[in-house]
Amino acid sequence: MTRSARRRAVCVALFGVVVLVLGVGLPLGAAGVIRVAAARAVAAVGDVVLVKNEKSDDGKDSSEDSSSKDPSSKGSDEKNSGKKASDQKDDDKGSASKDSGKDSDKDDGQDTKKDAGGDDRFQGRDKIGTAPADEYRSISDVSADGNILAGGDFSGGSYSFACSLSDHKNSDNPIIAPGKRNGAQHVHDYAGNDSTNAASNLQVLKESSTTCSNGDQSPIFWPVLRDLQGVGPDVGQDGGSLDGNVGSYIEPTSVDYTFHGHGTREMTPMPVNMTMVTGSAKAATADGKGANAKYTCSGFGNRMTDQYPVCPQGSQLQRVFDFPSCWNGKDLDSEDHTEHLTYPDESGECSDDQVPVPALRITVAYDAPQGRSFAIDSFPEQQHDPITDHALLEYLSTKSRAQAGADCINSARRCTQGSGDDASRAGPTGASDQVTTSKNFVNLMATHARAQGGGMAMGGMPMRGMPMAGATTGAAR
Repeated sequence: MTRSARRRAVCVALFGVVVLVLGVGLPLGAAGVIRVAAARAVAAVGDVVLVKNEKSDDGKDSSEDSSSKDPSSKGSDEKNSGKKASDQKDDDKGSASKDSGKDSDKDDGQDTKKDAGGDDRFQGRDKIGTAPADEYRSISDVSADGNILAGGDFSGGSYSFACSLSDHKNSDNPIIAPGKRNGAQHVHDYAGNDSTNAASNLQVLKESSTTCSNGDQSPIFWPVLRDLQGVGPDVGQDGGSLDGNVGSYIEPTSVDYTFHGHGTREMTPMPVNMTMVTGSAKAATADGKGANAKYTCSGFGNRMTDQYPVCPQGSQLQRVFDFPSCWNGKDLDSEDHTEHLTYPDESGECSDDQVPVPALRITVAYDAPQGRSFAIDSFPEQQHDPITDHALLEYLSTKSRAQAGADCINSARRCTQGSGDDASRAGPTGASDQVTTSKNFVNLMATHARAQGGGMAMGGMPMRGMPMAGATTGAAR
């Protein structure tokens, strides 16, 4: 055979090897022709070319012959085999990616079985505990030193508004953990906006009704308080007992919302869409960083503590939330939700490079059980430490309402914004099931229901002296 003929035979043989190893998918007949051609070419060149897993005419596995007949073919086999394995791995990876994409498109309720069994997304469940007895303190043992911690040093005028509780609770936090179901791992009371949940966004919030009599659509929320001797509606559910939060809900008897002046400078109207946070839900495991928990008892306003107060009979437990009020003048939110809006100094003054805005104080009152049988909800690892108390809101009032409030403070008046003050968006209390345009809210609440095998109880006792669910506030729907 000539040199050129031998070269052509070798090329044909190599082509046959590639076809058979990579599985190009040729028809069986064509593959057989190439296999025969390759065999003839091998005979012509006086060598043996082996194909992995192909059988010889005598029925023996050709791989058994490779070590004795052509040592060089071993490297070729390993290379081709490695390429095939790599191709298969890539195919598997691509398939997994597609499957993952499909799974991600499924309703979040499909993942709830994993959630209930200790999903990795819900941390700290191995550290569930209760508040120790030394976290409770008789109010009579608290020094009469007045205000404590940050905020709460007021001057000038003030203006108040009324918002009853919404008719829903959940364990979401649309400000800190937007889009994440059970992002708080503890249950919140909600007031103001009726659509507050993990799926809330600005458009949905502005489309929703509110429990505030002046039409303020701000979502306002804080952890629920529980009677530890009772049984809550969320046993075996995320945010409830799965996250260490047990007991029946204690509904507030009243909530006061008042913006105050502070320091000696005039107040700038509160910017609309401002994110406001007081306290830290993780303070217990962060050496108290960010903590601003304040508790007292009615009739003992000059005695404030960051421990659970044990109030005498006839006195109500009060939680006090003082929000920051020194604005950086440009940002409505910040990465940690606190740097854009900070607290004034002990005299109520903001630094020269900050803009003073009205200081919001929310006071929530309860008929708490006697003794040490109550606690706030918390993340599992925080173990209901009272210093983790916190409250959040996004200020979704109107510019005219904010300006009227600032004018009231700057003129040293005491004002109340009611149903006649820019109340075009005021709606009925208990209207969360009537929100027709906020489909993501409805869907998310359905997800909660599926996740909890029927859902967290949506009902809540109305606060005393405030409208029952379904009653109008006197303003337009």
